[in-house]
Amino acid sequence: MATYSRPGVFIEEVELPQTIEVADSGQAIGAFVGALPKGPTTVPVLVDTWAKFTKIFGTLNDAYPTTWAAYNFFANGGRQLYVKRVTGSGAASAQTMITDSSTNQLNTILLQAANPGSWGNALAVQIRPTTDPTRFSLAVFGAPTIAGNLTSNLLEQIPDLSMSSTDPRYFVTTINTSSSYIIAYDQHSASTAPTNMPVVGTTLYAIGSTTAGTDGATPTRSNYAVALGALDPINNPLVINNTDAPYIYTTSGSGTDRSNALNIMSDVVAYCEGRGDGFAVLETPAGLSAADAEQFAVDLAAAYAGSSNGTRAAIYYPWLVIPDVKRSVPGVTRLQAPGASVVGQYLATDASRGVFKTPAGLGNKIALAVATEHPFSNAELDTLNTATRPINAIRQVPGAGIVIMGGRTMDTDVRNRYINIRRSLTYIEKECKDLTQFAVFENNDTYLWTKINVAITNFLAAYWQNGGLRGATAAQAFYVKCDSTTTSATDISNGLVNIEVGVALQYPAEFVVIKIGQLTGSATA
Repeated sequence: MATYSRPGVFIEEVELPQTIEVADSGQAIGAFVGALPKGPTTVPVLVDTWAKFTKIFGTLNDAYPTTWAAYNFFANGGRQLYVKRVTGSGAASAQTMITDSSTNQLNTILLQAANPGSWGNALAVQIRPTTDPTRFSLAVFGAPTIAGNLTSNLLEQIPDLSMSSTDPRYFVTTINTSSSYIIAYDQHSASTAPTNMPVVGTTLYAIGSTTAGTDGATPTRSNYAVALGALDPINNPLVINNTDAPYIYTTSGSGTDRSNALNIMSDVVAYCEGRGDGFAVLETPAGLSAADAEQFAVDLAAAYAGSSNGTRAAIYYPWLVIPDVKRSVPGVTRLQAPGASVVGQYLATDASRGVFKTPAGLGNKIALAVATEHPFSNAELDTLNTATRPINAIRQVPGAGIVIMGGRTMDTDVRNRYINIRRSLTYIEKECKDLTQFAVFENNDTYLWTKINVAITNFLAAYWQNGGLRGATAAQAFYVKCDSTTTSATDISNGLVNIEVGVALQYPAEFVVIKIGQLTGSATA
């Protein structure tokens, strides 16, 4: 401390404990894993609107349940969704080889659909001239140009392309960084420039004329498991749904189909458990009675028993009846697995109320739904909610519509019974981890401990004030301890700093009990 010998005002610069602010990566995002007619296959793609989804993966297609799933997700308030396209063996991209303008007509450009599938067979390209005879433009058309009929369905045009790899407009680099539909490969024609260029004109080259694009076989359990692993780099907590799984088995299907559906769903549960910040939204197959649905949940729990206790999973029943917007006849409906709509409701509730609010109740009305596949009796509802592996019912409530009326995980432990409890813990854990990243390689002393205490305390205080924790005061709602009682001298020498956090989480009012007594003439309230 400075010493002062004369009267006056003196300024000292001191460093005060600062709140550590980081980007909020604790907010959950939806994730769908399923087969699709088109779209990238290597990495998950983040989409935030239905229009963006259709541009990348295609529009509604009855052969691909994931298209309907995304439609229902966004209709139910979902905002951000990772989509991982799954393909089976044999999936291939459509290709066409284009020759150069020399007399020998040597191969010069290989054009390929941007990703596997028969969708690429509906593309065609045209090599167009420019004012510079050493350059060309490329136009990409969609169906119905394959028969050679040029239409107005121009998808994109890429101008001013060069065959020279040193040119800023080298066709490989330019096409592959700007086209949404095709990929180009240089075949390095031996012809001298400019005869190594493709022939310009009005000819349409059908993508797929050299190698036809194919959708491949039906994805296997292994294909879906690999797709789940592709979600690993995503930093946010995920609410995951395998959009194909509930369609694999029908009541008229085989026992093998049923086992396959159970195993694929159990892999999602196991992945969420291993990941630590995932939550699996599951659903029963169509056509099941309430008793059959209960048995399906029991069998599903047996399938994932070796890797999870079900605390990071919830299952929903029955299927939804929604308008079939693909049909031109008014009033036509279709059955839809509920999982995608439920994921949308999870994230909509997170945004409007917070992750601490159970995504169920009269406020969680399923958009688009006009009915459910199975109407419930009170006895069935009692059984499903209190089953060994609880099933969350979706049902008609007079005056409210089709709503989610269940908020339980598949865990049998009362401490992990409710979805909002599990997801709140995941959110808090993720935020605390992010808030303390700054501490790595800092000096492990009281100054660091104070900064950690301040950072986590400020976060939990805000979370409590927003309704995320129980307690009339902050002290009743949470505590944070990071000091010499949690971090010993031995811990310090081993490079450890220990933080202890306690929180009083919010439990949902699952049962509202109203007691009514009749007053006699002489009684008073």
